[in-house]
Amino acid sequence: MALLDDLVVQTALFPLVVGVAAVGVVRLAGGRTRGPRLAAAGVAAAFLAAYALIVGLPALPPPSSMGRLFWSAVAGLVIGVGADLAGLDRRRGTWLLGAWVTASLLWIALPVLPGGLDTITAAVLLLAGGWIALSRTAGEGEGVATPGVALLAAAVAVGGVALVGASASVAQLAFALAAATGGLLLWNWPVERHAWGNAGQAALGILVLLAATLTFFSSAHAEALLLALPAFFADRLRDRLPLPRTAAGRAMGTVALTVLALVPAVAAVGVAFLLSAGSDVSGY
Repeated sequence: MALLDDLVVQTALFPLVVGVAAVGVVRLAGGRTRGPRLAAAGVAAAFLAAYALIVGLPALPPPSSMGRLFWSAVAGLVIGVGADLAGLDRRRGTWLLGAWVTASLLWIALPVLPGGLDTITAAVLLLAGGWIALSRTAGEGEGVATPGVALLAAAVAVGGVALVGASASVAQLAFALAAATGGLLLWNWPVERHAWGNAGQAALGILVLLAATLTFFSSAHAEALLLALPAFFADRLRDRLPLPRTAAGRAMGTVALTVLALVPAVAAVGVAFLLSAGSDVSGY
């Protein structure tokens, strides 16, 4: 279909619509008890659908880093959903998913490892950043707004840095993940209906793997992504705002949180643009 070949449709509209649909289907299929906890699995499912549309289904075993990214994401979705079905609380589930992210990142980076000091440093920073992000979303109560907004903002940062660095496929996939996350957030605004759960943590892990793919297999200035980490602490500023403790106040708080989280994301993209200005890696 010609419509599905459109860049905007592939990157934004398709994953958003599939994300909204997938969250609703998972919620209904899971029933009243499990459905709200499993609903966040719709984000990773929508990402995988967008990947298949943008890149295509990779072979198994995968011959490339992009293929390893896809099958790692599949594994993460299975682990996240399995942990939620098993009733594993989010903190213990985060340790499990953190181990998955670590193993998957090393698998994706295998062609360039051990590499030199720069490669090892990049791997350490990626793992540290990933664990910080996972730990920040491990104990965020039962709602999806705070971790979901942080994931959306960080995905925008990865997509923007990849776009500036002329890594089109990673940019499309990162923006697709942001759009899929938006599908979950639409279900939970102005009133939150779902939990983040371990399936949500799996979606965050996928973003870490996208950042790893960008870092190891492109010329983009991925170091700028460190500036996006404060997006996972934006809730601390949100909590200081004089918002009423009502349903309307919580809805306004989510809007404020989105703005606050996007500030470091935009800063990361801006720094990447300045670093690439005048170089051959700039996408502009």
